[in-house]
Amino acid sequence: MSIHYVLKKRLKNRNWVNLSSILMVNKNIPRFEECFYQLDYDWLLKVTKNRSCIETEARVIRYVYDKNLSKNKEYRKRDTYMGLLISDPDTKTMKRWLSSRARYHYKIDEPKMARFFFIRGEINLKTILYYLTSYSKLLRYIVISKYNVFG
Repeated sequence: MSIHYVLKKRLKNRNWVNLSSILMVNKNIPRFEECFYQLDYDWLLKVTKNRSCIETEARVIRYVYDKNLSKNKEYRKRDTYMGLLISDPDTKTMKRWLSSRARYHYKIDEPKMARFFFIRGEINLKTILYYLTSYSKLLRYIVISKYNVFG
């Protein structure tokens, strides 16, 4: 299975590919993400498309102490927007993006936004339970403290 395919489909049965673990020929690399100068997902898709790449052990380990980019509101909006643009014809992948955004809002205590995205995302038992518990602050707190909802 190619790295490009794994990135495009965001498969759960494979570990998420880290930029520091992709080994490729450094030739004609496309420019870094050009819309918001903050995201790297679109760029990773461009750089791995039609290119021989292999995944190695991560050579750079990023430690985050205080500010986690994936929990930044602006980053999350842009990330969802770019993900939906890239996966436009693939409804299943688009629903995964929306579910991820719903779990983000669930985690940061924005239940109305979480429900908005849960309805549009993947519908399964877990999503239904998240949706129902989003009406109660106490239940939401219990779920967040017991399970890894987002990030």
